[in-house]
Amino acid sequence: MDKKEAKVRISVLRKTLEKHRFLYHVKDAPIILDEAYDTLLNELDNLEKKYPEFDNPMSPTHRVGGTPIDHFEKVRHTIPQWSFDNVFDFEGLQNWEERNITILKKAEINKSPTYVTEMKIDGLKIILTYEKGILVRGATRGDGEIGEDITENVKTIKSIPLILPEEISMTVIGEAWMKKKDLEKINKERAKNEMALYANTRNLTAGTLRQLDPKIVASRNIQLFAYDIEGLKVKSQEKELELLERFGFLVNDDRKYCKNLKEVQTFYDKWKNKRLNENYGIDGLVIKINERDIWDELGYTAKSPRGGIAYKFPAEVVVTKLNSITLQVGRTGAITPVAELAPVLLAGSIVKRATLHNIDEIKRLGVRVGDTVYLRKAGDVIPEIFDVMKDMRKKNAKEFVMPDKCPECESELVREKSGKELSVAFYCKNKSCPAKHLEGLIHFVSKKGLNIEELGERTVELFHDIGLITDFSSIFKLKKEDIEGLEGFGEKSADNLIKSIEKSRIVPLHRFLFALGIRHTGEQTAKDIAYHFGNFEKIRKASFEELSNVEGVGEKVAQSICEFFADAKNSQEIDLLLKELKITTEKKNIGKLNNLTFVITGTLPTLSRDEAKDLIEKNGGHVSSSVSSKTNYLLCGENAGSKYDDAVKFGTKIINEDEFKKLVK
Repeated sequence: MDKKEAKVRISVLRKTLEKHRFLYHVKDAPIILDEAYDTLLNELDNLEKKYPEFDNPMSPTHRVGGTPIDHFEKVRHTIPQWSFDNVFDFEGLQNWEERNITILKKAEINKSPTYVTEMKIDGLKIILTYEKGILVRGATRGDGEIGEDITENVKTIKSIPLILPEEISMTVIGEAWMKKKDLEKINKERAKNEMALYANTRNLTAGTLRQLDPKIVASRNIQLFAYDIEGLKVKSQEKELELLERFGFLVNDDRKYCKNLKEVQTFYDKWKNKRLNENYGIDGLVIKINERDIWDELGYTAKSPRGGIAYKFPAEVVVTKLNSITLQVGRTGAITPVAELAPVLLAGSIVKRATLHNIDEIKRLGVRVGDTVYLRKAGDVIPEIFDVMKDMRKKNAKEFVMPDKCPECESELVREKSGKELSVAFYCKNKSCPAKHLEGLIHFVSKKGLNIEELGERTVELFHDIGLITDFSSIFKLKKEDIEGLEGFGEKSADNLIKSIEKSRIVPLHRFLFALGIRHTGEQTAKDIAYHFGNFEKIRKASFEELSNVEGVGEKVAQSICEFFADAKNSQEIDLLLKELKITTEKKNIGKLNNLTFVITGTLPTLSRDEAKDLIEKNGGHVSSSVSSKTNYLLCGENAGSKYDDAVKFGTKIINEDEFKKLVK
């Protein structure tokens, strides 16, 4: 075969392999044996190696996995990647529709929307970018604005076309997933090698697509359901899904066009139990308005498109035995009772522990050690005990009694007074309690604190146990040679941790203030104080009166901050930290609402609470959670609560959404 013949043969092989990829991985209707496909692929591979000038990065041979990389590059999405809001019952679904109809009526659109209902696959969202019909990038969602470039891994997914049948540029959104039988197969191999098992297909999918070696990804049979197109004008969601199928993508067939929400509910009821028999995880339905012009008119909230909603299936419920109740000491000294459970599979993961919150919750549940308890995941995330099978209780089961000593340092536990009432939580008041100290270190490096990405909770515990981290400032004295060789740390991971620490040396003032873990000082309070004083030393030296004058800072918070900075040990630690960090300041927005304080209550006609808050802050205003004498406006919607009464009591001006919009116009 000469070069000219090879070029023709290569072209024919690529087209043939693409045809059979589509039939096998998208249509699930293969017409040739796997061995025949492999033979054709092998022939193409040999020809491309013999004639490298005809090689192409989009060739089917490149799906087997390229050269391993040492890290993933961060990429900014050209279009923000929204996530859908959730509802958990039909009433929530109706409220969503009513809000949308209100917006449409204001825009003088009187036609009723119809819906396309799709499976909500429990996988990993992937964003695929095509330029002139060629796949140029595959990325994870990340935080919606910045994800990770996993293009080489995405190329190994055979249900994704590398080249489209038309030379068009667009972005395709899909959900990567894995078959349950593939999870079982991989876990069997891991069990043989005494390796930790994957809890569910979602974890395995996410872990696989973040492998640095594409060959590992290629071996694991990842799938992708495509469900959205950006960059092309399509009249309806139905047409969009049809177009994706025509372009060669795998689209989930289990979808339904619904004229109204009653039909949506019927479809939901059908799939509530049926989903458990599918070969992939499904945790709900996604309801989308079919008409694209209506979708565009409704627009977006700060977090989500208004034209779609996730209708979650009920949390899976299991029963298990409560073996014991242990106590966990938080960074503020609060003691949290924790249920130690007989391990049980719940919503795809093994659950061994669940918080019992406080002694009042234990009494409300009437739970005792040895009980058989009902367990579910609140919001499909956090395990919680919600009931007890009391008819299975042993006769000698005793009520749980809160100890009077801290489980870590043996100091006396106390319940604090708030006015005439005692706090629901017990506290350890020992400033040197080792458990409080460890939790403080974990809080300091957390995402909302200094955000040291590579320094997770378990790593902090390990480094603390062996004496590498003793206080905040010791984190910045860590060296690569201290870390390399420790359990879980090779040269590369040690290097990544040091880089992560170096990156955190420049920190905004409000994040630094929050990271210190001052009691009662949450994110918003830290921001309020940072904007008010603009300088850390001013905050550090501020008097009780000066702090109390900050909007959003009450007497309890001001007292807590003063006590924190007056403590000699804290002061010494901060001095050491200031030698390691550069604290930057952020100016508050100046606008029409400058220095005005708002409280929001009730349901607004068109704005979500986050949207209203965003508008206030962008215009220089401040949003508080409670009405006080310092509040300028109460922005009030339907079903207003006690905040309305407080506003009347304080003489605060009460405005509706229309009046609010005039203020920011």
